[in-house]
Amino acid sequence: MKTNALHHVLKTLFLTLTLAVGLSVSMGIATPGLSYAAGGGGGESYGSPKETSYWVKKANTAISKEDFKKAYSILGTGVKKEPDNADIHNLLGFSSRKMGLYEESEKHYRKALSLDPDHKGALEYMGELFLTLNRPDEARALLERLGKVCWLGCDEKDELKEAIAKWEQNQN
Repeated sequence: MKTNALHHVLKTLFLTLTLAVGLSVSMGIATPGLSYAAGGGGGESYGSPKETSYWVKKANTAISKEDFKKAYSILGTGVKKEPDNADIHNLLGFSSRKMGLYEESEKHYRKALSLDPDHKGALEYMGELFLTLNRPDEARALLERLGKVCWLGCDEKDELKEAIAKWEQNQN
């Protein structure tokens, strides 16, 4: 009799844990985060994790050293191999923006968002580009989109909100 009770308890515990893990993964809670340049910017979706591209990893190393020209070169090769990788386009936009190539930057952010309309990094970084170009209304629109994508909050939303506040302060 004791063996049956123990078996029942263990089975119930196993089912409860399985359900809890399944729910947390489906909600994105247990999804491992991906590392991206400049305080976030990944386009990972909630749900199943995706593998970070070799080109993104290599470019992030250069970006962490603020070698945007090298990152841009690496990503230029990467985009030829993976033309539909939103993360590569996002970091091409980031690197070109840091080098002052604003038209190029906007082109890559737009491409990243055409591939992944909810790409948090591209939404944040393009908002920062719009502030650089004195287009604050477009930056605010991207902040609003981030609010919908990050309804539980995210670094990208916080950083763009802070960048907009600084831009507004500098206008006074």
